[in-house]
Amino acid sequence: MSQIGRIVIILGVLTLIGTFGFSLVEGWKLFDSLYMTIISLTTVGYGEVHPLSPAGRLFAMVYLVVGLGVFLYGAAQLGEVVVRAQLHQWLGKRKMDTTIKGLKGHYIVCGFGRMGRSLCQQLASRKLPFVAVDKSDQALALCQESGWPWLVGDATEDRTLLDAGIERARGLATVLSSDAENLYVVLSARLVSKNLQILSRASTDRDAAKLLQAGANRVMSLYTTGATKMAQLLANPNVEDFIEIITTKGKELDLTEVQVTPEASYAGKPLADTDLRKRGVIIVGIRRPSGELLLPPAGTDLLQPGDCLIALGKADAIRELIEKG
Repeated sequence: MSQIGRIVIILGVLTLIGTFGFSLVEGWKLFDSLYMTIISLTTVGYGEVHPLSPAGRLFAMVYLVVGLGVFLYGAAQLGEVVVRAQLHQWLGKRKMDTTIKGLKGHYIVCGFGRMGRSLCQQLASRKLPFVAVDKSDQALALCQESGWPWLVGDATEDRTLLDAGIERARGLATVLSSDAENLYVVLSARLVSKNLQILSRASTDRDAAKLLQAGANRVMSLYTTGATKMAQLLANPNVEDFIEIITTKGKELDLTEVQVTPEASYAGKPLADTDLRKRGVIIVGIRRPSGELLLPPAGTDLLQPGDCLIALGKADAIRELIEKG
């Protein structure tokens, strides 16, 4: 039993003892006895409900000496529990704010419904930094249990996005239940950051087009994407099995993109002169900063700072490439 439960039981039993005590000793009605008990315990001092007999005065004295101490102790303990809970909540929020302020190059997930939770689980499994944003404390309970960074707030408000570190973020995904809310988030995010990678969900193709015009880099239309996936499975079952292998958590292969930094050991080198293949990584595509896509890249293609490499390989090798790249 919790401490609050014990305190409530003690105070309840104390009130019942006084109520039935006055009723039995003085023969009062239960309501009058309850009223006398309450004003006695709280030391309000409104006066006696009815004149007390000598036996009633004796009971009142004993009851006040014993009961008042128990009542004050219970009230103090209850206040301590409330203050401690508020302090714990304040310290937790302060710690979470500090954690979020320390994030850089992270991802922001707006909306923690079923799709938002699945997205956060995928990011966590890939050890990618992220912060989940939702209006509801209860919706973010899983974040608290899992130790994921979270923020309670309205993602459609600029202040919430700034608190989530959008100016330092690498990407944002908005998976709110309403396409109108997703549209508002995309507009707000694009105004804050011109280079932010923004993904959004959409219910209809018409809304998907609006989201793209508002500044989203990619839009996932759930029904269209699901139908496309089923068609691919029907037409290319073996190819789709391979895709499942490289996109499912726990498998040994991974497919990702890596940004080439000036400090990378392979920056400025032709693809054929790098040790990426020896490290278990195959570069299947290169996207230049201009938007040009080399697919497949030639061995003579230079890996330049700012290029985005589409890499396929063993999960450990990919993780090492991301960390060092």
